[in-house]
Amino acid sequence: MLLICVFIWAGNYLARQFLLKEFSPFFLSAFSLTIISIFFCLLALVTKSFVRLQRREFVLFCLAGLIGLVANQILLFTGLKYSTATNASLIFSLAPLLTAGLAAAFLKEKVTGKMIVGSFIAIFGIYLVLSANGRFVSNLGDILLFGATATFSCNLIFVRILSKRLSPIIITTYSFMMGAIFFDPFLLIGSDIDWKSSMFVWGFAVFSVVIGQGITTLMWNKAMNGVGAARSAIVLNLQPLMTMLLDFWIYQNTVTVQQMIGAALVFIGILFSIVQKSIFKKNRTELKVIHL
Repeated sequence: MLLICVFIWAGNYLARQFLLKEFSPFFLSAFSLTIISIFFCLLALVTKSFVRLQRREFVLFCLAGLIGLVANQILLFTGLKYSTATNASLIFSLAPLLTAGLAAAFLKEKVTGKMIVGSFIAIFGIYLVLSANGRFVSNLGDILLFGATATFSCNLIFVRILSKRLSPIIITTYSFMMGAIFFDPFLLIGSDIDWKSSMFVWGFAVFSVVIGQGITTLMWNKAMNGVGAARSAIVLNLQPLMTMLLDFWIYQNTVTVQQMIGAALVFIGILFSIVQKSIFKKNRTELKVIHL
């Protein structure tokens, strides 16, 4: 089940690139936030998960909605417009390491030597991928994708604080609700939206959000409870490789030996950082947050 989720998430990067040919990054950001918030609102109603928020929790949800979701989705979709699905998947694989750094800075959690060494290995792997053509090429899209990864890591810090009292379902639901409430009015007032796309495109957009972000999250949570957070993290790190293979199969984008080595180093670096003293082991809730 974990491998199925990772395969779908890898394919979802390619699906987003296809949708960017039909819609603007801003519209796709708002569309994703709205659809997934509706999905989890219905789920929270069915499971009777809604609770009254404390004032501090409300502020944290506002921050999570603005930074961890609105900014994240805008940076992600805009970055994908100028970069590749493979680069996006590789850059996003650095999220656990960035989260560990933020946790050390703001939550006073310990950073081990293995985390530092693993980070350098993973960063060097990213460098190899981006310099596959003989020189280091980091375009605007890659920079935006790194920003999306950073905002996603910020969201995990908010989740870590909120999870002291609230369930993963309600954290996800309220976060996306806040994101949609903040962003949708801005988009409707300030942008011209083309509603003339075919039913296939609209259906594909809804399908990619519901399946790629909603159903797979529930599947991941169920499977992770069975095999543990550390093993789940290992499986999750296979996503860049799957994205690279799908990118080659669907779009015929060339995959060089150097890119494969770089992707392997990213996997090894993150594996080295989190398996022995996993940053997820004590904080399972983080992996239960929706994968963006």
